[in-house]
Amino acid sequence: MIREIEGYLMVEAARAEGRVAAHRFTERVPWLTETQAEDVQRAYVDAYLSLRRELWREAVGRAGSLRGEYEERYRVLRARVVAGALFLGVGGAGVAGIVVRMLMVGGA
Repeated sequence: MIREIEGYLMVEAARAEGRVAAHRFTERVPWLTETQAEDVQRAYVDAYLSLRRELWREAVGRAGSLRGEYEERYRVLRARVVAGALFLGVGGAGVAGIVVRMLMVGGA
């Protein structure tokens, strides 16, 4: 629900930006009639929204790609950390065993 509202607000903001840009564009073409200016503005806003949607799709695709890359890096890093912890744990247990034996032999 929140994503739908966010999406709606993004589209409406883009539409408002497109209207402003379209109005500025038609102001530079003073020979257009009012009807022609409205038609140009409508087409401009449609093209603007189409471009924005394409940019959003590309951004979403790239975000998904980056997410996959980072998840894979995290899995590799986690495996390395676990392997290192096991290595240190086994090594520490081995050293402790040697120290205990030495103490037992030295104390006997």
